[in-house]
Amino acid sequence: MGSARHLRWLPAAGVAFAVVLVAACSSDSTAPKNPALSLDEARSLGEAMNADAESELEGMTLADGVFLPGMPAPALDGSPTTCVPTRSPLPVANSDGDRVPDSVEVTFPGCAFAAGDEADTIRGAIDIIDPTPTTTDHAVKMVFKDFTRIEVEDGRERSIVMNGTRQSSRDATMISQSETNFRTTYTFRDGGTASHTRNWTVTFTADVPGSIQPDMPLPSGTLSINGTTIVTRNTNTYSLTVVTNPVLHYDATCTVRPKFNSGTVHVTVVRNGTTSNVTIQFTACGQYTVTRT
Repeated sequence: MGSARHLRWLPAAGVAFAVVLVAACSSDSTAPKNPALSLDEARSLGEAMNADAESELEGMTLADGVFLPGMPAPALDGSPTTCVPTRSPLPVANSDGDRVPDSVEVTFPGCAFAAGDEADTIRGAIDIIDPTPTTTDHAVKMVFKDFTRIEVEDGRERSIVMNGTRQSSRDATMISQSETNFRTTYTFRDGGTASHTRNWTVTFTADVPGSIQPDMPLPSGTLSINGTTIVTRNTNTYSLTVVTNPVLHYDATCTVRPKFNSGTVHVTVVRNGTTSNVTIQFTACGQYTVTRT
């Protein structure tokens, strides 16, 4: 039984994407007899996995610790901002002279973005750390501390809160990123909540070698994700194994999110000894299907 919905999720304000849930009706002989998660839970999982995949891309090329994942930067997309983040300590030390400081905490006091009847607020803090403070390179470690994005659309609110460690290294063609005990907590528009604690390894490879530039939007390229996740949805807990096959293709020319026009995320879900498989297949810019088997 399928349904189509227009939703907007947290990586950007003012854009919509289509979600289609494809699943067998209970009378269908192909439907799982004792699924690890319901159809609604599969739909929510697809929505959250999409947000997680998008969040991997945001901020990948940003190097100066001012504009960070989830925060639209005027230099990147022209979005107006009233945000003035603070840094501590000052002055900021940078022993090796590269783009990443030795260690600085960037705090967002409540940054507001508005477009029509839609509004976003960003608050919280991120520690920016150079994991190789005596070597000039592109390595960076970010520790998220209740980094929160609140989105309001048509008077209804949803939010995402991030805590945990993300570390990356890059050159002009490839970015490798890992997350350790990275916890994302979602509050949906209906008031329901879910949290993900993930250990992921992510690799972005530009379509055109040498086209990744610091402090510039990502070029088109592929994104691979491998790892494990523990999901808590209301009172239920699930263990997930996540892999992309084929890898996701990020299209930098997309005008709606998610900016993936192909690729598939395969999620194996285990709950109380029962297993279900959820497939999230991207079909065009801003569109994907979620299938539970």
